[in-house]
Amino acid sequence: MTDVYLNLIRSALGSKTEPNTAEALGHPESECVRLAKKIGIRQRPLVADDEYTSDLAINATRRLLAEGGIQAANIDSLIVCTQTPDLLMPGVSSAVHGSLAFPKNCYAMDINQGCAGFVYGTQLISALITSGMSERALLVNADCYSRLIRPNDLTTRVLFGDAAACCIYSTESRGLRVIYSRCYSDGLGHDSFVARNSALRVDYAHESGIHMDGPGILGFALQVVPDAIEQALADTQLSRDDIRIFAFHQANSFVIEKLAHKLRLRADQVPQNCLNLGNTVSASIPLLLQEQWGQLKRGDKIMAVGFGVGLSWGALLLEYVG
Repeated sequence: MTDVYLNLIRSALGSKTEPNTAEALGHPESECVRLAKKIGIRQRPLVADDEYTSDLAINATRRLLAEGGIQAANIDSLIVCTQTPDLLMPGVSSAVHGSLAFPKNCYAMDINQGCAGFVYGTQLISALITSGMSERALLVNADCYSRLIRPNDLTTRVLFGDAAACCIYSTESRGLRVIYSRCYSDGLGHDSFVARNSALRVDYAHESGIHMDGPGILGFALQVVPDAIEQALADTQLSRDDIRIFAFHQANSFVIEKLAHKLRLRADQVPQNCLNLGNTVSASIPLLLQEQWGQLKRGDKIMAVGFGVGLSWGALLLEYVG
């Protein structure tokens, strides 16, 4: 079977920064301090008024091509994962494709996926490459949830940051080898995290923007994530101690620490980067991998786990090959 490798990751952040302070958020200081301490998020990157998801996606992709010495003409698949497209049509992938002059035979599409989007996207690209339909593919995870936040909903406003991450995959043996991936869905919980009035359906009973059942999402994550990890370990005949890093979707520190405690993981196995980035949706795992890349040693294994909107979740096992 053809091996697939994640060769390189590059990213782009919203050009503004919003601290989780009373002055910035316009809420009582005691409430802001309590929330910031609980979730472990000090500040978040946000897009400017004239900045959109396509800008983040293009900037991250341009950076990867330039720093990787990669020609756009050599990319035959481009998948953009986003829930905050500039427009309902065309997709953000079309904007990236046109702006960076990808070839006309490049397969380009958007997938509408949330915090499990990196795992879903990697599984999709792995299938394209192993089937022989693609040789060199890009996955761009990009969102600006700040466009969907209800200004007075402090519980969501303090969480989300705007960012994009671009990953290139190929059969070239360098970077992170994809060992295993498995994705899951439970559409019965689709209304646990909803952006009301964000597309064609009008819902006059609810204020426009994100509505999140926080306790429900936490309960969902604490139930399905450990099960997905145990299934992945059983399928690959590995133990928790064989995994160098558990790269959880960076929902917030509270959720990550609850998962680590339930799974009895060592602190050094569970890195976090949400302090200054917040929850960057499907970009959060590749952003974390980019940060950890330089500390990896040949043979280190990484379990990446995404979970969120849909409800959807998935586990991805990677091995660093140098």
